[in-house]
Order: sequence, then structure tokens, then C-alpha cells
Amino acid sequence: MKLEKRKQFIVNFLYFAIILGVVVLLTRYALGVLMPFIVALLVSLLLKPAVAFFNERFKIPRSIAGIVLVVLFYALVGFLLTIIGVQLFAAAKSFFLLLPSLYTNTIAPWFDHLFVSLQAFAEKLDPSTTAAYNAVASNINTSLGQAVVNLSKGVVGWVTNLTLKTPGFLLKLLITVIATMFLTADFPRIKAFVMRQLPVRICDLLHNARVQLGRTLWSYTRSYAIILTMTFLEIAVGLLLIGVKNAFGIAILIALFDILPVVGSGLILLPWTIFTLFSGNLPVGIGLGVLYVVVIVVRQIMEPKIVGDRVGLHPLVTLLSMVLGTYLFGGIGLLGLPITVALLHALNKQGAIHLYKLSDDPEPEAEFAAAAETPASAAEQPEQSEQTFKQKSKQKAKKQ
Repeated sequence: MKLEKRKQFIVNFLYFAIILGVVVLLTRYALGVLMPFIVALLVSLLLKPAVAFFNERFKIPRSIAGIVLVVLFYALVGFLLTIIGVQLFAAAKSFFLLLPSLYTNTIAPWFDHLFVSLQAFAEKLDPSTTAAYNAVASNINTSLGQAVVNLSKGVVGWVTNLTLKTPGFLLKLLITVIATMFLTADFPRIKAFVMRQLPVRICDLLHNARVQLGRTLWSYTRSYAIILTMTFLEIAVGLLLIGVKNAFGIAILIALFDILPVVGSGLILLPWTIFTLFSGNLPVGIGLGVLYVVVIVVRQIMEPKIVGDRVGLHPLVTLLSMVLGTYLFGGIGLLGLPITVALLHALNKQGAIHLYKLSDDPEPEAEFAAAAETPASAAEQPEQSEQTFKQKSKQKAKKQ
């Protein structure tokens, strides 16, 4: 019996290891090709309830309702992204146009003043170090100037590269929209066709996976709503204490940027901190730097705990899956792998799959104890048999 369980465990482990390997390979080498169809599938699933509502309530054909909703969805998303993109581009353009004059009028004089102060202090300690100190200061100034030039060149190169990739992006966007229309209009037929090709056990597993995935995504949505609310409150209180105007509006904007994987709130707080420090406003610059550190530390501590509690995972497992997901798949893996792990955990707990033992399974200590008792009882049997034989021999001798 134990041998069969071990065989089943090995088979299940190899099965899911192969699936994971295929997913990693597809993500590394085929994600760019498959991404339009993945996005189309997700959008069609998102629009599925709305399409069914218009089809059943207003008797609008599914194909027409699907096409109209897809067009409206992408138009709305494109409109919002365009507004945000224009604002970000205008802010970035202003910053990089201001950067050379900022370096000449603010950063370089600030460093010169700092170097003069340090030089005077060093001369008091050891006058012989003046020449070496001047050489170091000159090298630092030259490096800073070169860094500003390289940054400007890098931005120009990035914009040029983005411009060259625009036709390919538009082609992928067109493929995504068309694929979404087909999937949304013919979703029931496509689903029925796929299900007919699969065994009943796999169909049941996919159904359970879909249900559990919906619950997991809802749990993740609630978790990150809590995290974003915490981030908003931290930033709002911090900005009010620092004395920044429009603290609540800025806090909302930074909290929304905190959704972005990897960069998060640092996309606004870090440049703002650096710009404020070099502008000479040291109290506000230091306050913004401290606020950024507090936001990062609190999120790193609380995110695994909050997400883990909502989806039923230990915080350590959540943190490990986030780190591995980021390492293997980049920004997508930061959320994708924890969601996958949570889904597998829910399916295992439900009994749809068997990856590992649950807390209500027999404890290993009990099995070892039972195994340890068996040899002892077997060893006692010969001794008992020998005593019985001796007693019978004595009784025969007395009778004789």
C-alpha cells in the first residue's frame, strides 16, 4: 500500500514538474508570440458575463454583443492609457529638458560647495592630502557630467527604439483585438469543442480549476486593495507631515503606481526625492526619502502576510513564490506564480489533485511508531512460544 502511494506521488510530481518545465519554456521563448492570444482569452472571459446579459435580457445576438463590447472595452482602455501616457510623457520631457540646466545651475554648484567644505576639513586634519582630494573631486565632477550626458543619450536611444517597435506593437494589438472578437462571439462553441476532445477527469479538473481560479483572483483583488489602501494612508500622512500641498491627490496617484510590479511607488518617489535634494530643499528631500523607505519596508513585510492569509498560503510560501516568479518570469511572475501556487494549493485541498499531504493526513510520526511496534511484537512471539513449550514439557514430565 505504501509502495503504491509512493509511486503515485512520484508520478504526480513528475507530471507537474513536466508541466512547469513546459510553462517555463513557453514563457521564455514563446510568450511574445502567444501574448496576444492570452490577453484575448482573459478579456473574453472578463466580458463573458456582460455578453450573456445582453444576449439573454435584450435578445441581442451573441456575436453582435461580443463585437460591440470588445470595441468599447479596448476603446476605453486605449483612452485611459493615452491620457496617462501623455501626462507621463509631458512630465518626463520637462524633466529631461530641465536636467542639463539643473545640473549646471544646481547640482554642480551644490557639489562644489560640498567639496570645498570637505577640502577645508581635510586640510585641517592633514594638509598633504589636498592634491589627492582635488583629483578625486575633479574625477567625481567629470563622472557626474558624463552621467548626465549618458542619461540623455540613453533616453534618446530608448525613444528611438520605442518608435521602431511601434509598428510591431500595433500589429500585435490588432491581432489581440481580432482574437478577442472571435473568442467572445464564439466562446460557447469553442469551449464545447475543446471539452469534447478531453477525458471526463480532465474536464472536471478544468472546471474545478476555473472555479478555484476565480476565488483566488478575488482573494488577490481584496488583498491588494488592502495593500493599496495602506500605501495611500502611509503616503498621505507622510506628505502631510512633510508639508507637501495636495497631499491626498498625490498619495492617490502614487498608490495607483504602486500596483506596477518591481518599480511601484519608487517610479514617482525616487525622482522626486533626488530632484528635491538637488534643488536645495533638504528637509523635504530627506522626508521623501524616509517616506519611500517606510513604504517599501512596510509593503515587503505586510504583502506576504496579507496575501497569504487571503489565499490560504503561508507568508513564507507567498514570499518565496513572489521572488521565484520575478526571477523566472519578470514582472508577470511576481503575481502569476503566487496565483498559480495558490490555485494548486486549493485544488490539492479540495482533492482534485494530490501533490502533498494535508494537515489532516496521518502524521509521519504515527506511521513510524506503528512500524517500530511491529518488529517488537514479532520479536516477542518466539520468546512466548519458547515459554509455552517449556511449560508443556514440564506438565508432561509430571504426568509421567
